[in-house]
Amino acid sequence: MGKINTAEGAVNQSDKRRSMRVVIEIPVGVFGQNLDGKIFEEQTSTATVNAHGARIFLEAVIDPQKPVLLTNTKTRMEVQCRIAYRKEIKTGRFEIGLEFTSPLPRFWGINFPPEDWDPSERKKPTSPQRPISPPKKGLSR
Repeated sequence: MGKINTAEGAVNQSDKRRSMRVVIEIPVGVFGQNLDGKIFEEQTSTATVNAHGARIFLEAVIDPQKPVLLTNTKTRMEVQCRIAYRKEIKTGRFEIGLEFTSPLPRFWGINFPPEDWDPSERKKPTSPQRPISPPKKGLSR
């Protein structure tokens, strides 16, 4: 893979995101299993979201091998996710990357999401329009 030049500089193509992140706090419920196999529920909020998942913070020591049920508290929608990454940021607090099994751009209830959230709704380039010529004088029907 090569590099892509952007306004911010060169970026490896492998680093390119599948969909743009939006920094927004959306209240969510997380249901999962901890490392002891016990089921837990924790209310938190998102730090960032995109069409493919979210980044959240949890106090629960979540099992990264088990699926998680994520509930959007505002819309009451639920989705099963996998743990994309888990990082302890301080004792008793974890940064968690959640990934949907397939893109769900409408899960977050954002009215104006980035265009790349739903490839089927991307605007296709339009062909240039020819200007309409004014009618020629002296011609009648």
